[in-house]
Amino acid sequence: MNSKRSTHFLIFLILFNILFIDNITYSSEPKHSRWPIPDWERDWNSKIDSTKECIEFKKYSTQNKKLKTDGLLIIKDGLVEYEYYDSQNNPLKLHNLWSISKTITTSLLGVTHRDGRINLEDKLNKYFPETYWLKPYDLITIKNLIYFDTGYIWDETLLDVTSNPLVTMLFGSGHKNMVEYAINRNIIKQGPNYQWSYSSGTPMISMGVLKNIYNYEFYQHMPWAHLFNPLGINHAVFERDSTGTFIGGSGAFLNLRDLAKIGYLFLNNGRWNNQIILPPEWISIMLTPSPGYISPGTIIEDITDEGTFGGTMWLNLALKPHLGRPYPFSPEDMYLAIGFLGQVLIMLPSQNMIIARTGYDTNFNTHIDEFVSRAISCFDDPDYPVGHEILPLNKKRMGFISLIKNVKNALKANSLQGAVAKTICSCHLLSELDINTCLIRNNLSFSKLFSEIDVVKKNNFINGDISLTVKLSRFANFLKLSTKKTATAIYNPNKPENGCTLQ
Repeated sequence: MNSKRSTHFLIFLILFNILFIDNITYSSEPKHSRWPIPDWERDWNSKIDSTKECIEFKKYSTQNKKLKTDGLLIIKDGLVEYEYYDSQNNPLKLHNLWSISKTITTSLLGVTHRDGRINLEDKLNKYFPETYWLKPYDLITIKNLIYFDTGYIWDETLLDVTSNPLVTMLFGSGHKNMVEYAINRNIIKQGPNYQWSYSSGTPMISMGVLKNIYNYEFYQHMPWAHLFNPLGINHAVFERDSTGTFIGGSGAFLNLRDLAKIGYLFLNNGRWNNQIILPPEWISIMLTPSPGYISPGTIIEDITDEGTFGGTMWLNLALKPHLGRPYPFSPEDMYLAIGFLGQVLIMLPSQNMIIARTGYDTNFNTHIDEFVSRAISCFDDPDYPVGHEILPLNKKRMGFISLIKNVKNALKANSLQGAVAKTICSCHLLSELDINTCLIRNNLSFSKLFSEIDVVKKNNFINGDISLTVKLSRFANFLKLSTKKTATAIYNPNKPENGCTLQ
């Protein structure tokens, strides 16, 4: 980009911030706040079955074959307006939140900031003192961790599993010490603040910071003591790696009603029943566009597919030249947390609504605009215009030959076995689904060709661990797709809050 264009771009950003961003108010205490203590109250006058708009929303959100919804909760003015579960789900069942965990991790940073134990401008080498003399640890700040503009080279969209850092960290060679894997990635030559990059490694580093702030014993209870318990969330799971570090990017499990409490905390500007859990200024930080995202160094080609990023919260703002809002039919002040396979927590301040949804579809993001606008037309304003499905412009696809090569490489790296062992362990033993359903709902049905799953309860009176081991199938061995390797995940029913850990 030449200097003249750069100057014009910066002027545009300054004017945009003055005229638009500063005029958007996300959070103040909503009207008619009703605290879900001990649980949510229901609005017995809900319109869900009485209006055309609500009947259409219900049909679209739970009966549409393109949407594989297994749980849906609508909260308006602090009351339950609608609640739905399929045959495999119920109000008490835990569900993997995947990347919604990132928002929870940043909230834990916020509590620590509230207590004066971190500052936004603190450098990483303050919390990892063994690296004090190394770059980039003297450049990257807590603020960079929140906004995902650390400069670490990290691309989760890579189809080749051997080079995909997410797969390697969670299920491959980096899974035993995920912080070490993430923090030792290379950094771009421009350093922090220049470029935004969506990364599940970044919240692992955030969890590493928290682990180094608190003593190990308290750290193991911190999400409960600082966030879950104050909100009345009593059955949360936050999984860890082998070093005991919480998997900050994808390790949280909650039921749908408890997930909605997280949303209500944000909608109430961090306040919960006269207690400040998250300071309002921290909520504002999370709802401010990432500096790296609005930098000229970040090129967004498809706003629908790539979205607009704040501080581990997705925004509905138009921040890039020539690109509109990601969800043009949804309110501008909407913000949301999104997880793999259609987990979503949506906050609608203008409507005083929360939508919490769990599912198992791979393209739910394309339906968010219609989904949200239909919900608003049902529960808030029948004249609200309804959106439509918005498909990505250029979706990456893998050919058959590339798929076979990729599977072979994943088997050799033991990452496929690791992915199946860890994912199915969590689904089967935490969410209590049968193994075949777990394979289908986690998009792993193909793995049955190459792997065999064995669930064993160890004869250990003290721990009573349950292990789930994945080994190569006879078919995989016959085709000589890999050396014979296995992967095992362990679950201790005496410590269910730890979930499953890949060994």
